[in-house]
Formats: sequence, structure tokens, C-alpha cells
Amino acid sequence: MIPLAVRRFAGVLLAATALLGSGIPASALNVQPVVIDMLSNGRRASTVLTLQNTFSTTVPVELSAHVLRIIDGELKETEVEAEDLLIFPGQATVRPGESQAFRVQWVGDPEPEASHHFFVTVAQLPVALPENQNAIQVLYNFKVLVSVGAPGATAELAVQSVGIEADEAGVGHPVLTVANTGRTYGYVGKHRMTLVQRAPNGDEILRQTYEPEQIQQVMGLGLVPSGTTRRLPINVALPQPNGSLTVELTAVADR
Repeated sequence: MIPLAVRRFAGVLLAATALLGSGIPASALNVQPVVIDMLSNGRRASTVLTLQNTFSTTVPVELSAHVLRIIDGELKETEVEAEDLLIFPGQATVRPGESQAFRVQWVGDPEPEASHHFFVTVAQLPVALPENQNAIQVLYNFKVLVSVGAPGATAELAVQSVGIEADEAGVGHPVLTVANTGRTYGYVGKHRMTLVQRAPNGDEILRQTYEPEQIQQVMGLGLVPSGTTRRLPINVALPQPNGSLTVELTAVADR
């Protein structure tokens, strides 16, 4: 959720900061789900996204979808508008206390050779203000991750390398490079991970196993699209900023 501020006179940034720090509820708009897994054909080629308005005023919103790609090992949103993913309605006005459902539909290749990924943005639109009124509008943008894969296709995740990067305080953190040679996407954060660090002299100084829920807390879901390699920093402080690291990923049955 990305708050933006618009004001009719100068001092936008300071005014918005003051307003956002004054106790305004951050959950006045609620979008569910924020991660969507779809298939390229069948019943799961279509799904519903729901926006709930708990504001005391009517909220106009607009939805758009842009393609995600791996660039320099990182998952990034491009300016390319999605052609194979339709959203209906594209705009809506949601009254106070009400919810609006949006249909998300894959209309591309029913048997794609690779997975497809998008950010669907749910953007609150500004409303007209009285001519002589000084007021702030705090607008919310929600990013929903949508992934589409072929039915029956599998992901093949493998750790290519593990490194250590030190932060500004000199504390080391693991960085994984994970490749996916499968026909569909996979999530590193849905595996069990065992992390082992050895000091430069070879002594083992850390051995820690993380369950999927714990991994997601320190690195997110770790989406790796098919046929790509992704760089994934892990927010875990290591005993030393040097030495060697090994990581083992183990598949865990869906819960």
C-alpha cells in the first residue's frame, strides 16, 4: 500500500507527512487478496479481487495491470501494459462501508511455455475540491501480485550461489541466487530452508532451519518466474560478515 498526497498549495510533502503521522487509519481501504495464483486455462483462469471501503466518504478507484520482469536479478514492474490480463470493471466508485468485486481474467495462451507475472494496481482517484478550500487528499495505491502458469507445469528451483553482504553497520546478511528451470513459477518462501555458516577457519558458527512462515517474514515469498534467475536478500543477521554460507531448500507439502 503506497500513500500519496495531493494538496492545492505549496508544502505538499510536509503537510502530507504531518497528516499521515496524526493517527489517520492506514486500513481505510482494504484489498484482498494481495497475491493471486492463476492458471492459464480452466476455472482458475479467472478470479475475483475485492476492495472494501471503510471510509466515511465515497471512493473512486481505477485498476491497471503492468508486466513484471526479472531485470538484473530483481523482479521489477515495467511500463508495459498487460494485454493478456483483463480486469472488469476498470473503474468503480465505492460507497462508504461497501465492497466492490473486480474480475481478473487471463485471455492469453492457454498453454504458455513460461509463466507470466503482473502487478495489478488499485489506485484511489482524487476528487474535486471546492475552489477556495485548502485541503489534503491522501490517496492510496495497492499493488496486487498476479502470476499465471500452465496447468500441470512444475517449477524447478535450485540455489546457484550464496553470498554475504554487509550493511552500513558492518553486519552480514545472506543473499541467495536462485534459478528456476521449470515451465512455471515457484516460491522460495514455500520451502524449508537450512542455512549454515562457517568462519574463515572452517568452524561452523551458525546452523539454522527456517520453516516457510519464517522465511516469508525475512525475505517475502521469493517468487522466481520460469526460466529466470533471481537474487534474493535475506533479512537475517549473521554472526560474522565473512566466511562461507551454504543453503539447502526442501520442498514442503502445501498446508
